[in-house]
Amino acid sequence: MLISLNWLSEYVDVNLPAAELGELFTNIGLNCDGIEEKGDDIVFDLEVTSNRPDLLGHLGVARELATATGAEFRPPKFDSPAGKNNVADFTSVEVLCPDLCPRYTARVIRDVKVGPSPRWMVDYLAAVGMRSINNVVDITNFVLMEYSQPLHSFDYDKLAENRIVVRRACKGETLVSIDETTCELNDSMCVIADAEKPVAVAGVMGALNTEVTAATTNVLLESAQFDPLTTRNTSRSLRILSESNYRFERGVDPVAVEEASARACALICELAGGELAAGVVDVWATPYETPRVSLRPARTNKLLGIEIPTEKQVDILNRLGLSPKLDGETIVCEIPPHRADLTREADLIEEIARLNGFDEIPTLNKVSHRVSSMGETERIRRMAMNTLAAAGYSEAVTFSFIDAEEAKLFGWDEPVCVDHRVRRTNNALRPTLLPSLLKAVKTNQDVGNTDVSLFELAAVFPPGGANGLPAEYIELALVSTRGQRDARGALEATVRRIAPEAKVTIESAEGFADTILLNSQLAGRIGTISPARSEVIHKHYGLEKNVGFATLRFDLLAQHAQLTRTTRLLPKFPPIHRDLSLIMDETATWGELAAAIARVEQPLRVEETYVTTYRGKPIPKGKKSVTVALEYRSNEGTLTNEQVDQQVRDLLTALQKTLAVELRT
Repeated sequence: MLISLNWLSEYVDVNLPAAELGELFTNIGLNCDGIEEKGDDIVFDLEVTSNRPDLLGHLGVARELATATGAEFRPPKFDSPAGKNNVADFTSVEVLCPDLCPRYTARVIRDVKVGPSPRWMVDYLAAVGMRSINNVVDITNFVLMEYSQPLHSFDYDKLAENRIVVRRACKGETLVSIDETTCELNDSMCVIADAEKPVAVAGVMGALNTEVTAATTNVLLESAQFDPLTTRNTSRSLRILSESNYRFERGVDPVAVEEASARACALICELAGGELAAGVVDVWATPYETPRVSLRPARTNKLLGIEIPTEKQVDILNRLGLSPKLDGETIVCEIPPHRADLTREADLIEEIARLNGFDEIPTLNKVSHRVSSMGETERIRRMAMNTLAAAGYSEAVTFSFIDAEEAKLFGWDEPVCVDHRVRRTNNALRPTLLPSLLKAVKTNQDVGNTDVSLFELAAVFPPGGANGLPAEYIELALVSTRGQRDARGALEATVRRIAPEAKVTIESAEGFADTILLNSQLAGRIGTISPARSEVIHKHYGLEKNVGFATLRFDLLAQHAQLTRTTRLLPKFPPIHRDLSLIMDETATWGELAAAIARVEQPLRVEETYVTTYRGKPIPKGKKSVTVALEYRSNEGTLTNEQVDQQVRDLLTALQKTLAVELRT
């Protein structure tokens, strides 16, 4: 926000050097980003937060400066020289959508002489970056930068039936704006229309066919209040940004709407001649009712950590124009319409802190921090992260948004998206972490790092939740250029570390991935991004290698977590190991073999472990050799080879019956 010192001095006495004034602005919450000399003027570039639209005009800044310094605030004084005829004889206003336009005022000035503006006005506008157009338009811009109230002037004679209708746009309607943008309108937008057509996009910009030109003699002046969210959405949808929509998006003073209109009319009559019709057409859905907010001085002192006397708190609130009244231990304030940001006690405390001086709040030499024990969820996360790091995986932290087309590659045809008018690309909340991790693999690949193993623990947002919301949960995802086997091993190691009793099962499925079952519950997917199975995905990310991956719902894993571990004595007697190479059908899986072994009850058998798989001569076609390591042990004494051999024979007999295996010799 650019503020002219010469202009500001019209409303408040400024007796500080520019540098000190800039520092004062910063101290009261208007961060001064720059100070520039322009001729005989000095311009301040102030950062105005979105909750203070009243500071987007010179009057608001002057009021704030007067409050901070105690100087007199001098708002402009003017008279409206109205003619004999009433404005109702010339125009009418009908508001069909009061939710989008809570207040609309119209005045009519006849027999104006459109021409150049006086030098003082041209200089004031130039100082804040606005070019002069003509005296009528310049006056509306001047009042905009004075009151922070956008105005619009229509050529009265170009309005069909000389009247105004505020309504929702009809689908298919178009309008050419003053900046010559062709606007495609829809029924979510508010327009200002005459009896036949739209003549302005409400709160954004007027139409070219009703703008004030050198040929204009009669003017209808609009001053209104529009719904902030609708104005913002319309502006973004039409890709039109203006000083008007910048203010309407943040909210305008509903009471100052009429005063700003009267101020502009007085200037038009003074600088462009003409006769102002008496009165104003004012359609106001709900007139302003002054809200009241209470403040406890003791609460102020407790929250700020300093003692500010009640009398001083009352004085600060009085200087802010809040009409404070002390009622016992409470101060009751009336909130003026230009301070819509003051809605609760904490807001008033912040105002007191700001104007009392943030530097008055002491800083301590040390900061206390309460140390609490790690929660169960965080412990489980740490266990997963440490296990994966030990397996050679690096943690990735990626963005939560992806392109909607990426989501479709992984089976999500209708991902949850933000409004395309707000975010046009990468506007889908990711339903899985895989797209983000595959991008990370591609980034590594492009800089020459071809050995990549990454994991991420983060929220995903697949559609299908309750009440139209996404089914948000935490997902663990792994990708590795070492292949699916490496990813599966790392995932199973993580599951064993967190939930040793949980059973992980892989089931074949159509598409680019198989499914992971955790204790028979669907929990994730596993597979390989390769041209053979997922050519479209492999090509989309431009991968040079096949990438193994696995995903797992982390909340399901956490349900089976065993954070308290049991211990047992170390074995007294040594084990005996046997390795069996079993010839079995190619279609049989290790999971099926492990399950068949587990079904054979042998108290002496401690563990069975997968070793390797071999295919080729002399193994027959359609068969494979799977090697399994068996461990036997007794707690009562040292086992003999004869005891273990009998156990192995019994196991082979059972496996021959269930899986038709043969012992490879």
